[in-house]
Amino acid sequence: MKTYNDCIPCLVRQALGAARFVTADEKIHQTVLKKSLAAMAVMDMNQSPPMMARCIQTVIAEVTGNKDPYKEIKKQCNAFCLDQLDGLRAMVERSEAPLETAIRLSIAGNIIDFGAFSAIDTETIFDTIDYAMANKVTGDMDNLLDRLVSANAILWIADNAGEIVFDRLVLEKMDMGRVVFVVRGGPALNDATLEDAVETGITDIVTTIGSGGVIPGTVLDMCSPVFLQAFDRADLIIAKGQGNYETLPHDDDRIFFLFKAKCPVVAESAGVNLNDMVVRKGLSDR
Repeated sequence: MKTYNDCIPCLVRQALGAARFVTADEKIHQTVLKKSLAAMAVMDMNQSPPMMARCIQTVIAEVTGNKDPYKEIKKQCNAFCLDQLDGLRAMVERSEAPLETAIRLSIAGNIIDFGAFSAIDTETIFDTIDYAMANKVTGDMDNLLDRLVSANAILWIADNAGEIVFDRLVLEKMDMGRVVFVVRGGPALNDATLEDAVETGITDIVTTIGSGGVIPGTVLDMCSPVFLQAFDRADLIIAKGQGNYETLPHDDDRIFFLFKAKCPVVAESAGVNLNDMVVRKGLSDR
């Protein structure tokens, strides 16, 4: 997916938000903004928004010396979501359709996105959970449910820290021996890394690898041989979040994109409404 004009203000907001996580010094904020705007002025708009975000992340690291400005907020998100885990599990167990409920909650967890928002509060998370339970999922839910049962090798490409706790709800309803769980290859926005997978217990229950790419998405040309081998052998790929939707191919019928449509550009691309909960299959009719 290419970068659209409407993506630019969001990328500027990301740059400022990341700088504010690092320091309260407004002069440094201004330097980050100026250098980010200069970088965006020469970026190839045919590249995806996560590629643009990666360039801005490099600017922030150069200006502030901090390669992981979201480190502390990720820890807070992981801790908060772990505190909710027993209650979320109870919601799944009380449900007449436990696997579907777990998927709904996993998509709800995609609201924890500091790439799309400057701040996320607990009320927003709880409201999104309520919305997920009360509203339909747009797209290919029935097909996904069937494939989760029949697939032999499942690759789960995760998105954000905190959100991966919600993903556990689905993993716990599956034969985890069939699953490889993927996190980012290094710090990228508030996306989950191996450190977050360890903190949230994901590594205790499922084989977990890094993608090799340090970008808030999955660009196959930037991924490690270990990831690419797992990608090639999978007969079902779950790709969580907008960043994975923006970077992975849309013509691969093994891929199901699961995300909350938080961005009007992504919503239009996917043929859904803003704020929809989406399960979109590669090559599917829209």
